[in-house]
Amino acid sequence: MADESAETDSDLIAGESRDDLLRALSYVHTESGPDGEYIVNGDLPPEVAPPFIRAIMRIEAELLLHDAELVTVDNEEPRTPDDRRTDAFVALVLRIDDRR
Repeated sequence: MADESAETDSDLIAGESRDDLLRALSYVHTESGPDGEYIVNGDLPPEVAPPFIRAIMRIEAELLLHDAELVTVDNEEPRTPDDRRTDAFVALVLRIDDRR
């Protein structure tokens, strides 16, 4: 019984089902921007979006807490909210792909 529970818990990424997040990512695509950067776009259907949004928000919260520890008199906020959201997206993708 304990093994089954651990297996179920390990399939959660930022509190959401790996399968739900993979389904959401199937609606996301990238394109090259003018300066060589990548632009991430997605048109997620309403039934797919909520788990994806919740997972991104949870990871953003983790990053915000980490960033708060780095703020000093000489060092203002280490990254912008847009940077943090981008980093949260990348972290989510990496966590989804982490099959340990």
